[in-house]
Formats: sequence, structure tokens, C-alpha cells
Amino acid sequence: MRIRYRRAAAMALAVLASTVTTGVAFASSATADSVGTGAMSGRVCMFDAPKGALDLGHVAWAFRWSDGSGTWDYGATLQDHNWEKHGSEQQMLQDFATTDDSGGYQSYRCKDTAADDQGAAEAAVTAGFARPYNVIEDNCLTRSVQIFKAYDGSGGLNGLPDGKLVFPNAYFNYNLSGWDDAKAL
Repeated sequence: MRIRYRRAAAMALAVLASTVTTGVAFASSATADSVGTGAMSGRVCMFDAPKGALDLGHVAWAFRWSDGSGTWDYGATLQDHNWEKHGSEQQMLQDFATTDDSGGYQSYRCKDTAADDQGAAEAAVTAGFARPYNVIEDNCLTRSVQIFKAYDGSGGLNGLPDGKLVFPNAYFNYNLSGWDDAKAL
């Protein structure tokens, strides 16, 4: 009986330590696709590399294609380069879990959207990649937010703060109201 309580206490302490360290309690499910979304047609995800930028964080973006194929576009803006890939949900999660950008991605949060304008999102990606990186006003976070807002042409994500003058970890942990709980990669 005493051993069982010790194990339960150890598990609770581990969860608490994880939450205190990262600022996020992870959900148990590890999937980007939502279940039973009803009228929602699109889906976006933000990925967090909490050790990036001197532990202030680094984020990346993803959006699901509008053709129903289950394909995702995903990528990141870094100070010295940008990258973009296309693939299944499983490939996307694998790529983020094994990419070592900014110390490695550790978690992600997703949100269903009422619209899924893949073309507008791609235009935002292309425009962002063409601009020079600016740590204060045109960075990994601001570009991710621009891509999400372009993708959801319904205006449902217009309430997202623009990401300027906010650390990526703080934004990921506290500014994504209404998004899924963070999931570990």
C-alpha cells in the first residue's frame, strides 16, 4: 500500500515539475488532427522549441491543406534561414520531433479554423521568406501569426496578438486562448 502511494506521489511530482519547468501541462494525446470537429474545416498548429533564443523560445507553424488529403504545410523562420515542408500529419510530427532548430521542438498546440485558405497561407509564407529577419518585428513568431491569420480567412484568428515584443515561449504558453492544450512531441 505504501509503495503505491509513493509511486502516485512521484508521478504527481513529475507532472508538477514538468509544468513548472516549461509552463505547460501536456495533454496525453499526440495528434495534430482534431476529432469530431463538425463544421470546422481548417486546422493550424504552433510548435515550440523552448530552449531557442537564449531560452526565450522559438516557434514554428503548420496548416492542413484544404483539399481533404490530410497533407500539411509546415516550417519555420530562423535568423539565418527559413524552411518549409509538406507531408502527412505523422511525417510533420516526426520532422518536428527530430529537427534540432533552436534546441529542438518539444511541444505543439493546434486550433480548428472555420476557413482554410491554403493559397493565402502560402502567399504569407512566401512573403515572409522574402523579407529580412528582424528579431523585434519580423521573426519566427510574427510570421507564424501572419500565416495563421491568412489561412483562416473567416477572421476567427484575427484576435491573435501580432507577436511583436513578445517572447515566443510566453506567447505559446499564454496567448493561445481557445487552442488545444500543449502536446509533447
